[in-house]
Amino acid sequence: MNLQPFFLRTVFIVYFAVLSVLLIFSLLRSIKGPRFTDRIVAVNVIGTVSTAAICIISIYVDEGFFVDIALVYALLNFLSVVILSHVVTVEHNKKEKNKKTNSREDEK
Repeated sequence: MNLQPFFLRTVFIVYFAVLSVLLIFSLLRSIKGPRFTDRIVAVNVIGTVSTAAICIISIYVDEGFFVDIALVYALLNFLSVVILSHVVTVEHNKKEKNKKTNSREDEK
């Protein structure tokens, strides 16, 4: 009797259970986060954990094309976080600039 498939199946089940718990906590943080930056980081963690899950699925079903899908997903995740961070930075700078101009007008 070969115990290796049973052992691997058990490892995959435990791995996906842990990933599910991590995804739930990250989802809660992305909804409830006290600051916007916490939400961005939580969304990035969700993308990273999903990429890891896709890679593990690739190993489990023994198909290599899932790794290609995971790479594309990781690139999209990275680009979305970079673009979102840029937008937030630009908006923050606009607000700071408006505060400075308003404070100068109040001094006059």
